[in-house]
Amino acid sequence: MSYRIKRVAHLTGINPATLRAWERRYNLIAPGRTDSGYRVYTDDDVAMLTRIKRLTDEGLTIGEAIARVRRGTAPVAADVAPHALAQVRTELRDALLKLDRNTALTVYDRVSGLPPERRTEEVLLPVMREIGDLWEMGGAVIAQEHFASAFVREKLAGMMAELDSGAAPGPETVVAGPPGDRHELGLLGLAVLLAAHGFRVLYLGADVPLEEMRRVVRERKPAMLCTSVVMRMDHDVFHEFAAALRSLAPRETSVVVGGAGVPSVNGNCPVRVAPTFGDLLRAA
Repeated sequence: MSYRIKRVAHLTGINPATLRAWERRYNLIAPGRTDSGYRVYTDDDVAMLTRIKRLTDEGLTIGEAIARVRRGTAPVAADVAPHALAQVRTELRDALLKLDRNTALTVYDRVSGLPPERRTEEVLLPVMREIGDLWEMGGAVIAQEHFASAFVREKLAGMMAELDSGAAPGPETVVAGPPGDRHELGLLGLAVLLAAHGFRVLYLGADVPLEEMRRVVRERKPAMLCTSVVMRMDHDVFHEFAAALRSLAPRETSVVVGGAGVPSVNGNCPVRVAPTFGDLLRAA
């Protein structure tokens, strides 16, 4: 099929002025012309522009996005089995440890067709956990860990922005990190997961004072308040924290806590505990 520029703009989400600018600056595509001089685009043009738009929404510069599309890396099938992603994770981990952004981008591009929740759960967060473990054991230095964290956060934030742009009118969920805990990647991954499953996510970020959580949830009365605990808590501290969360939220707001720092709890816990993302969705 062939498309005029206004139709291409509608299909790709790129306004006509930007399309014309990209053609001039980057020699990106060379659309045909009608007898009257109007631009005419093909299906292949639309597919390329759509991919570039998705990459820029994920945080790449337009130059980086075009370079990746031109490299033509073979994408992983959207229905690939989880175990088949092991090689991708290894290659991404190695590129991040080498501080090699270009290779990391190329590797990540191979999974860009996976749903956001799979990119989060099966690629980005496992790679980051592995690098974090290496750092704790002395197998990586802090610069490598910070570089990898920045890369993973960029990708998660890009997915979150992409999901927000097409947000469904689902129940609102406030996602906020506990006071004093500056670990954000698990929390941001949680926000992506919830948004991908139709929740409207209000993301407050890491290290949120309890009084600020109280103010927000009392004003908005969301369906859920979710948090992720990374730093290990003993039973007494966790139960005190859980009770504080339950008391600050309205009665109609479910409070769900997950993360590696949550200890084993008994049935008397004042909040719902979700050790894994799957548990959290079941709780939701």
